[in-house]
Amino acid sequence: MTEEPKVDGRVSRAQRLRESRRLAVLAVARRLFSQKGYHDTSIHDIIESADIARGTFYLYFESKRAIFDELLDGLVAMLQAQVKRIEVGPDAPAPVAQMDGIVDRVLKTLLDNREMARILLREAVGIDADFDRKLSEFYGRIETMIMGALNTGRQLGVVRPCDAKVVARCVLGSIKEVVQWAFVEQDPPPVEMTQVGHEMIAFMLKGCLA
Repeated sequence: MTEEPKVDGRVSRAQRLRESRRLAVLAVARRLFSQKGYHDTSIHDIIESADIARGTFYLYFESKRAIFDELLDGLVAMLQAQVKRIEVGPDAPAPVAQMDGIVDRVLKTLLDNREMARILLREAVGIDADFDRKLSEFYGRIETMIMGALNTGRQLGVVRPCDAKVVARCVLGSIKEVVQWAFVEQDPPPVEMTQVGHEMIAFMLKGCLA
């Protein structure tokens, strides 16, 4: 019987320390990107605020852009995890309640990660063509999910006949504008996020008419 190799305690501690330092650098970069903007934050700023040597920085990250990509990829993954397909069937909650839940979870995720939400909305566009494509693909997935919800709503008789793509674009634009207002232009957010979510869903379903 072959014995499993023992894990050297010193190696394990060193690995934990390295990961802890790496996460600390990410946290510093996130704060600086949110406060100063991506373009106005230099590697020197990150190194100085994190109190590390330049060589230590490059031990963890190859560039400022590598940090930015990792931070935004993490936020996008968290947001995508909150967007669930609308379920239908006798045991499924009402579609409107499911939509309300999705919006509420997304807004709370943005609130819990407000620094990154501000970076995503204020700084992400225009960094370079590759990142613009990545961001466009993310919004495209959200648009597809909204279209799916609209089509399901039409089948259930709770959504009027419409061009799902056009309406999905309208909904997505409204969401982006409200989130921009609540998370970028205001500090702190002007209203409670659940209320924001309810108003967004009500506007999508009924507009402004009584």
